[in-house]
Amino acid sequence: MSTISGMSGTSSAMPRPQAPPPPPQQNKFRRDPRLAAVYDRDISPVWTQPFGKLLLGQVATLPRKTTILDVMCHTGDPGLELLRRFPDSRLVAIDPSAAMIDVARQKAGPLLSRRVFLRTEAGEPKLPFDEAAFDLVVSNLGLHESAQPHLLLRELARVAKPGAQIITTVPLRGTFAEFYSLLETELQGRELEQQRLSSHLQSWPDVDVVRGWAKAAGLAEVELLISPFSLLFAGAVDLYYAPLIEFGPLLAWKSLFDRDPAGMQAVFVSLRDRIEQRCTQHETPPLGLRPPLRKPLALTVRAACLRARRPL
Repeated sequence: MSTISGMSGTSSAMPRPQAPPPPPQQNKFRRDPRLAAVYDRDISPVWTQPFGKLLLGQVATLPRKTTILDVMCHTGDPGLELLRRFPDSRLVAIDPSAAMIDVARQKAGPLLSRRVFLRTEAGEPKLPFDEAAFDLVVSNLGLHESAQPHLLLRELARVAKPGAQIITTVPLRGTFAEFYSLLETELQGRELEQQRLSSHLQSWPDVDVVRGWAKAAGLAEVELLISPFSLLFAGAVDLYYAPLIEFGPLLAWKSLFDRDPAGMQAVFVSLRDRIEQRCTQHETPPLGLRPPLRKPLALTVRAACLRARRPL
């Protein structure tokens, strides 16, 4: 875990001019209401909650009767956990998916419309709240799922009271590096797909980019806490069909091939074989009575938490 403070440096590497723009951020679980329950059961525990835990670790104390805003709240976490920790506070939470909000309502139970106020609202391009309305503003993975994260962060700052904290999480460039290293090897000789992959990798923000967003939003006392964690997959099939991957980055990975389904199939079959080879330990057990031992595929997630204040 590391913490980077200060605001110096906002430059970042840019995609090569000849490369097409990176694939758009895909939020299939928000577009398809049937996936809200899948998200809460299968994706949130391994993705949203680890980021939420990082966010919660940055909230040590709150004044009594604090009003909290949670933007892009998914199915309620970590906003509802903040209420449990600070029972005198109130929570206003929004998400563009009505189905996700419905799941959050079920979790809120008797607190709904008393201390918890949930609304189906898009956070972009403008939050539907007055300026300086909230004592604490949080967004777990909102910047990652936003079409224009720098504008969303500016909105988070706008609706925070002077001196209020803004805390948000985002995965940084280098996330899933182990997979991308294998994919880059498979794309040798496929120049167009290599260019698209380069643009896609550049679409993940690095430290300087996130700090640049904070500077453009006019935030003060900026700190960026980086706390990587690992996701484990039993093999290629487990990776490809994990809901986190299937409804998330797999869509962007496939879009690298555009109108070349045969090429995409060939690359992903070869990737499957390479991953399976990595997961299989070739030491033969004594007497050859057991199948070869396996080890999981570990993918690193470079989780970051941005903590700052709206200036007084």
